[in-house]
Amino acid sequence: MIDLILISKEAQRHVLYNTDFKSFWKLLITLMMLETYGVWKSDSLFNIAINSMCGIAGNNTINITNLHVYIATPELSKNNCMAWTHDNRDDNNDLFIWEKDFYIQFMSTLAGIFVFVATTQLLMTSFKLVMSQSEVPILRCLKAFSLADVSVLFTLPMLVWGTDTSLETRLVHYGLVLSYSFVVFTNVFTVLYECPMFVAALTVVAGYMAKYTTSYHATPLLRIYIT
Repeated sequence: MIDLILISKEAQRHVLYNTDFKSFWKLLITLMMLETYGVWKSDSLFNIAINSMCGIAGNNTINITNLHVYIATPELSKNNCMAWTHDNRDDNNDLFIWEKDFYIQFMSTLAGIFVFVATTQLLMTSFKLVMSQSEVPILRCLKAFSLADVSVLFTLPMLVWGTDTSLETRLVHYGLVLSYSFVVFTNVFTVLYECPMFVAALTVVAGYMAKYTTSYHATPLLRIYIT
């Protein structure tokens, strides 16, 4: 476990190829719920980017994190900003509304993860065809994703104990977690696909962009069709 935290390729290779790792789907669902909770609570780096881009600010029981910087937003994206504007959550709100909002965000996160896996698998498969290397099964890709996504657990301390923490501290914390996650995913991909580090890094960047773009646009659509 310590070797995995220290991003040891030998430990990652051992888990992916020499162990059954049958419960990876349970781990994946748990990590998805944790990521969903952070976004639902408006307490994640993703929310900071959206709130800053859309100019969302408020004062309620959830954390509204907004950087006071101007970010140019395409007109199409501005239309989706309203879906990310949270209503005040107080005792007068129906608990069902809170739960529905969480489930919508969970499905949005699931869609983002699906697109991440599909994008990275497509890119790496195309690269491996050029290099004439064997194809990686999709099941092993899911195992690799759940193994690398364990880095999301490092957001837990801020989610639990960081209620009164300043925006700057949150930004540093979540930025470090994202950086660590990027390194872990890149390392896992070099093990899984046996590719150069820079190819894995570019693939992870493309996967992140596809994931968060999907989640950003999926949430408004889900709110429209789920009433």
